[in-house]
Amino acid sequence: MSAMVTKKKPNPSSRACLPCREKHLRCDGQTPICHRCANTGLSCVFVQSRRGRRGGSSQVNRATPSTSLLSTPLPVVAGLCDQQEIIDLAVSDLQLPNATSQQPSSQSEDTISIPQVDNGEANDHYLIGLYYKYIHPAHPFLLPQRLYQENPHVFPNHLKRAICFISSHHSSSDTEQLRDASNTVFNPGVVNDGFKVQSLILVTLASYARFERDRGNLALRTAIDIAHQIGLNSDAFSCDQEPLFRESWRRTWWELYTICGLISLISGTNIRLSQPVSMTLPCDSEAYDICQVPRTGDVREMQQRFRLEAPPQWSSFAYKVESMRILSMVLDANSRGCSSTKQSAEAAIASWLLSLPEEKQDSLHSDGEVDEVMSCALMIIHLAGICLHLPQSPLAHVGDFRTVCGNHLGQAISENPRVHKVAALKSAKALARLLTLHSSVKTLSPCFSCAIAFSSAVLLAEYSTQISPRPQYLSENLQLELSALQSVGQTWPIARVVRSQIAGFARDVMDKAPASNCTDVVTELAPMILDDQWFRDLLNENVILPEDIQDVQG
Repeated sequence: MSAMVTKKKPNPSSRACLPCREKHLRCDGQTPICHRCANTGLSCVFVQSRRGRRGGSSQVNRATPSTSLLSTPLPVVAGLCDQQEIIDLAVSDLQLPNATSQQPSSQSEDTISIPQVDNGEANDHYLIGLYYKYIHPAHPFLLPQRLYQENPHVFPNHLKRAICFISSHHSSSDTEQLRDASNTVFNPGVVNDGFKVQSLILVTLASYARFERDRGNLALRTAIDIAHQIGLNSDAFSCDQEPLFRESWRRTWWELYTICGLISLISGTNIRLSQPVSMTLPCDSEAYDICQVPRTGDVREMQQRFRLEAPPQWSSFAYKVESMRILSMVLDANSRGCSSTKQSAEAAIASWLLSLPEEKQDSLHSDGEVDEVMSCALMIIHLAGICLHLPQSPLAHVGDFRTVCGNHLGQAISENPRVHKVAALKSAKALARLLTLHSSVKTLSPCFSCAIAFSSAVLLAEYSTQISPRPQYLSENLQLELSALQSVGQTWPIARVVRSQIAGFARDVMDKAPASNCTDVVTELAPMILDDQWFRDLLNENVILPEDIQDVQG
């Protein structure tokens, strides 16, 4: 009879990587990548512990990043058309852009003093990993993470500072210190190139999400000026570089184009960019993330897609660009008050939605994960619907639900106000529905906060005109949007501000009596009994506003 052998339980590892430390999880300490990071796709970084050390060198040991994912052949993204030529790039063979045109000189950035960040390069790797996990899915314009892992020096210092700043909102890092460090990009010595535009876009996004609009406007204006100066809005830009870099520059322009349009809406300024009709649209993001660049069409082909015999397979990013074009059309129509232009915009919204392929309609990937870029595209098109129909509906006369997002669209005369009311409600509900697909809102674009404000304004207006008992969809969608803003507010301050304002409006609505006819102009509403317990509980939660909001409300 053989003796039984008792398997000895392995001792716990005496060290842990930064991602496991951040979440207070047990790490197996395996190098170059621990089991947990391998399963979740995080950038696994180890820093030698200084616990118990006394004296010795004061230099912090540099981190050891995980082995490159590029050591194995790159897979092909499923679902790409066989007729599309795929440029499969071995990233190790990529030539970096010319140092004089795309890489800031070390001399220029060494001339200013920037704050030192604890953990040095190790912390950079960790925060850049968070960027690709939480920010990149909705805004995929930087070079793919695989290329960065192969060569961390591919990004200039100012871009790393901007990446670390925006991603620090998803960590316990010192965000204010990283914010100061991200000011490097405003140094006149930093070369005006595509990387600088990328840094400025990230600073713009983060600043608006932090309710720092002056800084955001400065970054945005600078990005626009540089983009035009270097010709970023043309396929001819950096045409001598590798396809992956050219695709990144195209994506950078189109991201700038989209963000300009959204900021134009919420700030009430006319800073929208024009569309270069012959410029190539972004390729499929799943392919791009594994360093493939499928061929795709340009803006003109996208707009003529309805009459093409064999149209290309358009990416989610391409649909986002097209939805932004339509939103710009709506804003122009509203400012001019031209009924024919409004009708054209209405037709454009309808055709955009009707032409969506089945796999794009629910903004989900084949594996069930949310396609954040497509989610943004749908958010923008539904926002366009609200902006077009709300001013022409009777709901425009109900209350004033204006927030810091500038969602007071005014009023316009219409021949069919009831039709516009139905259309505005349909767009508001569709925008709210996008939130139901997210099990977590961590990857939600910061731009969603203001989109929710527009949707809530429609729902609140309709809520205030209904006689109790009100339709359940109104209360449920308002609850959904307030809950989403509360969750997003843990990361982005503007969501806390918007939620507080919407909750205040909702409390006022619940203290007023509804109008007898929803088509009437509501001027004064009488008191009523609060009949929605869930709403009272949700609205009574205290929300602390950042100091910046006091000036807006004063």
